[in-house]
Amino acid sequence: MSPEPVEEKTGSGTTSWMASAAFLMIFATFMSGVTGLLRDVAIGNRFGQAGADAFFNASSVPDLLYFLVAGGALRTGFVPIFTKYLADGREDQAWRTFSSLFWLLALAAGLVSGVGIIAAEPLARLISPGWVADHPELVTTCTEMMRIMFPAQIFFALGGLLMGTLNALKHFFWPAMGPIVYNCAIITGAIVAPMAVGLHTLAWAVLVGAFVGNFALQMGALKVMGGRLQALWAPNDEGVRRVLLLALPVILGLAIAEINFVITKALATAALSEGGVSTLTYANHLWKFPPRMFGAGIAIALFPALSMAYAKGQVDQYRRDFSFGMRNVLFLTIPAMALMMAMPSPIIRLLFPRFGPGEVHAVATTLMWFSLGIVPLGVVYIGARSFYARHDTVTPVWVGLISVVACVTSAVLLDGPYKVAGLAMATSISGIINATLLVILLQRRVGGLDGRRIAMSVLRVLPATLVLAAVLAGSVAWLEATVGTASGLARLTVVGGSMLLGGAVFLLGCKALKVEELTSAVGLITKRFRR
Repeated sequence: MSPEPVEEKTGSGTTSWMASAAFLMIFATFMSGVTGLLRDVAIGNRFGQAGADAFFNASSVPDLLYFLVAGGALRTGFVPIFTKYLADGREDQAWRTFSSLFWLLALAAGLVSGVGIIAAEPLARLISPGWVADHPELVTTCTEMMRIMFPAQIFFALGGLLMGTLNALKHFFWPAMGPIVYNCAIITGAIVAPMAVGLHTLAWAVLVGAFVGNFALQMGALKVMGGRLQALWAPNDEGVRRVLLLALPVILGLAIAEINFVITKALATAALSEGGVSTLTYANHLWKFPPRMFGAGIAIALFPALSMAYAKGQVDQYRRDFSFGMRNVLFLTIPAMALMMAMPSPIIRLLFPRFGPGEVHAVATTLMWFSLGIVPLGVVYIGARSFYARHDTVTPVWVGLISVVACVTSAVLLDGPYKVAGLAMATSISGIINATLLVILLQRRVGGLDGRRIAMSVLRVLPATLVLAAVLAGSVAWLEATVGTASGLARLTVVGGSMLLGGAVFLLGCKALKVEELTSAVGLITKRFRR
């Protein structure tokens, strides 16, 4: 991120390390996204749409459990309490709470995994309504893979706690490596599948990746950092009760959002019985790449700083940290949205060379409508964690509930006329509502969020973004007419050439318009490489 916070004199001195942490998280999330895309490409090119449909749908319920606990609830519930204990000098209590949660989670995750294994078949039928009559073989395959993947939730749950603890200790590298290792395990599974057990190899790769990336690496890193895992059973511990009080609303909020995606995938099996789930999933992974890389990366680094500022009653520092995170998220996600909307078809043709014209059109159209949600999702990442840092986990829940009701309603209305693309439209509508409500409510709670500075940053970025979109559209048309799209090199030239030209024009525009975040980002990157 930027040297800007170094220049901003603050009482807490947290903004400098937060900027470095944000840079690390953006880079790590970028690598996670790249390996995630390679994972999707490997699955799609190895198994085709039918195999990809079965795997992605089999992942629906296990992924739901992952996002509920390991993906956010533990960090957002645990980090403020753990950080508060450390700030108050109660280190022994901090590690007692950590240990108590560890063993409580191990038991709960084991029970949930066991229930999932037993109930895999009815779950598979429930989330695949379009396959029950037309493709029963996909339901069977989905059931078998779910049974293999459910035990991975034990490692995801414990890994979420370990990652949250490392983040609270201001260590971000190994938690960031977890998803990368996990994706690499699935890529390896796709490569060796013909020599192993076919499509089911992917499910076994999920289990191995969860153990190595989310658990073993994190446990080793925490041990090096001096972490203390005690052999104790104390579910009534003061810290455990406080963490659960914060985490349960977060779990509910995440449940609303993730159940929403499970519902849209179920609707996709009916809208397009063969290829609907994979079309939705490929486009979903692609549009979420920029906001997760920038929004989630910055938000994860920002969260401990916001928590500490709130714990110490430093309202001005809280505002400065929020403004820094929000301005940089908007600076990075606005042009990303323009890029995705300007050239969806060339991107799909490059990543999935085996797709025919109809498949390219379906995924590209879905991606374009999903892309309207890139900026809102980035804002939601920052907004939700800003509430969590204030120990308010209820507000994001009911805001999320409103947005999900809007999404499901829109999906039912748009699914018929627009098929899978309609589901993407509904998701974007939901994201816009979610982001808007979170920012309005947070501003009322805090009494100002440095809005003028944020607005001026956006007004400077928008003209450069409009020029970027025009350059991308023009360069794609010219390059496709010049080099064609028949070969892999030609497709790479179209996408890479357009992105390089558009990116250069955007950077020059930002420099001419004196966009503050451009200078800060380049400064920090240069500083880190000098180190």
